[in-house]
Amino acid sequence: MAVADFSRINSNIGALNALNSLNSVNKRLGMHQLRLATGRRINNAEDDPAGLTIATTMRQRNENLKVAMNNIGDAKNLMSVAEGGLNKIQDILLEMRNKAEQAASDTLGASERSAIHQQLVEYTEEINDIVDQTTWNGKKLLDGLTAFTGNQITFQTGAEAGETTALTSSDLGAVDSKSLGIGGSGTTATKGKIVLTESTGAAASATAGSVNSSFATAAVTGNELSTGDYYVQVTLGSSTGASSTVKLFTKSGTQLNFYSGGVALASKKLNVTAAGASLNLGNGVSVTIDLDDFSAPTAGDVAQLHFTYTRDGAYSGQVDTATNAETAMGKLDSAIDAVSERLQALGALGSRLSFKEEALSSAQVNTEAAFNRIMNADMAMNQLEATKYQILQQTATSMLAQANQAPQGILSLFR
Repeated sequence: MAVADFSRINSNIGALNALNSLNSVNKRLGMHQLRLATGRRINNAEDDPAGLTIATTMRQRNENLKVAMNNIGDAKNLMSVAEGGLNKIQDILLEMRNKAEQAASDTLGASERSAIHQQLVEYTEEINDIVDQTTWNGKKLLDGLTAFTGNQITFQTGAEAGETTALTSSDLGAVDSKSLGIGGSGTTATKGKIVLTESTGAAASATAGSVNSSFATAAVTGNELSTGDYYVQVTLGSSTGASSTVKLFTKSGTQLNFYSGGVALASKKLNVTAAGASLNLGNGVSVTIDLDDFSAPTAGDVAQLHFTYTRDGAYSGQVDTATNAETAMGKLDSAIDAVSERLQALGALGSRLSFKEEALSSAQVNTEAAFNRIMNADMAMNQLEATKYQILQQTATSMLAQANQAPQGILSLFR
């Protein structure tokens, strides 16, 4: 700092020194007042460039941890929805098990057992309804997670990419009646060639045909068959299969009607060819019949296909005898165990997510604390500094006024 020379008045060095000091004090006072007003230690990049870079990284990490904790909360809510459905299915299965055990006693007659069977059918329908209605964002949760990519739900449970937790179909497998082993797989359609067995006897005595490809499930629309064994009888109209006649019979030989547009038909005609002819029976069943299934076919040859129709997902057990009821009890026990395994898997994953949530919460608090020390102002310290600079501002102003008066002392030399 330059030394004031009061014998040279063309430049007032003392006043300039006082002014510089006042400007410095004002700048520092303004900085502390801004910190007190905003609560932040770093308000501009020039305040602390390195600190700003570190604090920005900390802030990003802090926000990411918060989102991860929110994701865990959403994941636990999703799992709660699934658990609610599983608990209700478990309750229904326990009631079904009790009914089957009741039917296993010969103190009940045929009518009582029939009533129990009807209850089991309705309970099974409700299980399937719960599976259909237990959803999250329109996607089913209890059907083996088929609507989700890879049959698993991936939760983003960490702050960085790849820090995920998955709920897989092995944890939350399907719990519809078919998957639990208590509901039938509906033979509502067939795909591929069905090998028919030649026979000229009555439908009731026909030999069951073998099947090259398994029955595949398809939508059933109206006029459904009752569950049971059936025959499709094909009578060739010619050696080429032209205008062949198809009829439908029950296992006991009773002929049933087809339905086409709501109209009952005793038989249907189609051309059975080597390439195969597909026939919709109109009762929720369709078959593919191939001329190759006939050996040296001639007009009038008769072939019959025996199949068992079970409405897709309908209760497949029987409680009409004590033995059948005991078999039903065993299947229901297995179903109850399967649902319990799903609940156990959900519970274990839920506990894991709770631990992860606690760890993220601790990390978020620590990150916030680190950010706070770098970015935010110490209000008490800045108040002390502001008070100090306010006093210095007053003294610097006073000294500037005195420095402005100092050159007048040289006038005494001219008296």
